[in-house]
This record gives sequence, C-alpha cells and structure tokens, in this order.
Amino acid sequence: MLILAFLVFSFGREFARDYSIQQEITDLEAERAALESENAEIAAFMNSVQTETYIEREARLKLGLAKPGEKVVVLPSPETNKEAVFSDGSISDFSAQESLLDLSSIANPKKWWYYFFDVNKYEMIKYYGNNPVR
Repeated sequence: MLILAFLVFSFGREFARDYSIQQEITDLEAERAALESENAEIAAFMNSVQTETYIEREARLKLGLAKPGEKVVVLPSPETNKEAVFSDGSISDFSAQESLLDLSSIANPKKWWYYFFDVNKYEMIKYYGNNPVR
C-alpha cells in the first residue's frame, strides 16, 4: 500500500510538472507570434518610411518645402499669433476680428485671471505687450 501511494504521488507530481512545462511552452509560443507580428509591422513601417512619397510628404509638412512653382500658404492655429507669412513674403493679419485694445489699460488682477484661466488671452497680452492689438 505504501509503495502504491508513493507511485501515485510521484505520478501526480510528474503530471503537474509536465502540465506546467506545456503551459509555459504555450505562453512562449504566443509571445513569439506576437513579437513576429510586431516585427512585421515595424518592417512594413520602415519600408513605407523609405519611399520617396513619404519623404516628400514629411518635407512638405515639417520643413515647409515646396516644389518649384508651388505657393505655400500657412494657416494659423489657435495657439499661434494672428499673422501668416506667405511664400511670396506677403503678410496677412488674421486679428481683424479683435477690436482695438490698449493692453496697458488691463488691470493687473485681470492679467492674473487670464494667466490662470484664459491662457490664450494671456499669451496675446504677453506677445503684444503695451502695443495696441488690431
């Protein structure tokens, strides 16, 4: 009876160890498959980055380059100042919606209010200083 109990115990222990090894193999195979798919995505991205079309698009977007004969128009974003400079050197003032405002007349507490609660207006005050805004 003692020998039979020892054999059952040994068999159970080996079965548990075999099961844990098989589980680890399954986990590693899943990780390998995920890494292979990620590697394929990276390779596809690298191939697309090296194309002439991608390089040209990035040069246009990030560097502002243009082909000969093209004109570049820069539209203002909300966080930039209200002027746009075109490739031919002309300047367009987008602040026409703003009424004339003498920034020196703004009280200091109001400037602090803008600093904490209306950052865009504070940046405008900081940018233009005491000059009137048109």
